[in-house]
Amino acid sequence: MARLPTDVETEIDRFCNNIKQNTYTRSVDIALATIYILKKLIGESKWSNASELITLIRSQAHRLNQGQPVDSITFNITRRILKLIREVSVRIIHGKNEGSDISLTLQAVLNDRTATSTINDEDHTEENLQPKKQQTQNNITETNSINNIEGGVSVLRLKPELMDDLNWYSSEIELSVKNLSQQALAHIHANELILTLGYSYTVEQFFKYAASKKRQFHVFILEHAPFFTGHKMAINLSQLNIPVTVVTDSAVFAIMARVNKIVIGTRSLLANGGLTAKSGTYNLALAAKHYNVPLLVCAPTYKFSPTYLPSFDPVMCNSFPSPENILSYESIFQSSLDIVVPMHDYVPPELVTLIIGSGMGNAPSYVYRIVSELYSAEDNDLERLQKESLK
Repeated sequence: MARLPTDVETEIDRFCNNIKQNTYTRSVDIALATIYILKKLIGESKWSNASELITLIRSQAHRLNQGQPVDSITFNITRRILKLIREVSVRIIHGKNEGSDISLTLQAVLNDRTATSTINDEDHTEENLQPKKQQTQNNITETNSINNIEGGVSVLRLKPELMDDLNWYSSEIELSVKNLSQQALAHIHANELILTLGYSYTVEQFFKYAASKKRQFHVFILEHAPFFTGHKMAINLSQLNIPVTVVTDSAVFAIMARVNKIVIGTRSLLANGGLTAKSGTYNLALAAKHYNVPLLVCAPTYKFSPTYLPSFDPVMCNSFPSPENILSYESIFQSSLDIVVPMHDYVPPELVTLIIGSGMGNAPSYVYRIVSELYSAEDNDLERLQKESLK
């Protein structure tokens, strides 16, 4: 593997340091920073075709994800860009316009060729057996060329179109929260009492849009101890003249009977429809299930992850900050206690009612379909691919 340019190395190191220092306050900032680094890698690194570019990006995926869980936004953005490289390659080879409604993949092209050859074969008689064998051999040759299509697209043809697609993708990410918030009027009705947990920029914009359209509603906000991010959410919403009430986390079951619906954000949506969200979300979801209160999850598409529950590790997919907020280092009990402070909870899909994305809302059971359209199956396990590349 060729050495990366110095500027690219510097940007990657800066990005990793910012992640470790929690410089990025919003998930969309992480997504945009990841796109920027990969655009710089694509534009300044040496590669000759699409296949080499895919290998290069895969080799840096684990490094970009340092200090983050396996279901992170960085991995999702990387997977999506790898899918875009393949789509652009097929579009170049087969002359499809950028505005075409047909979304081609290598597998789709292969299936089309196979189906066409099968139909033609049925029309042949035994007298044409020898031409049929010759055609079969030609089809096999064409199939092998399709499988190697990534290596057949040169850098001169691929880079300009790919950069245009990446600019479009970056704009889509920037507008994702705005597009999601515009669905608020379809889910927030007059005089409703809505419950949320802690602070979420996406949920804040969701409420803000509804309030800007003169929709009257009241928000109960759980504190999200020991970080108390709910106080920030309460201040921001109250400045928009939205009635708010801050509630302790322990009172979630007591107030649930009064709530009309729950709206929360998420860190990541898993392919089985489950999600990872702030600690305390699981208790909130259990209480909502008991009282049959709808649980709505606001999640832009870059938070959709192909990670499945069987491969989900609650330790690898979690963060554990300092327990000083719970017990000071100067406490006399500090040496005799082991305190674990998980940042996130896993919520199974059966506790989720609706997932609100950049488009229309979807049931948790439909997430796997969205994931299959966003990413290529061969890129789902980037961590394993990284380990294999190091052997």
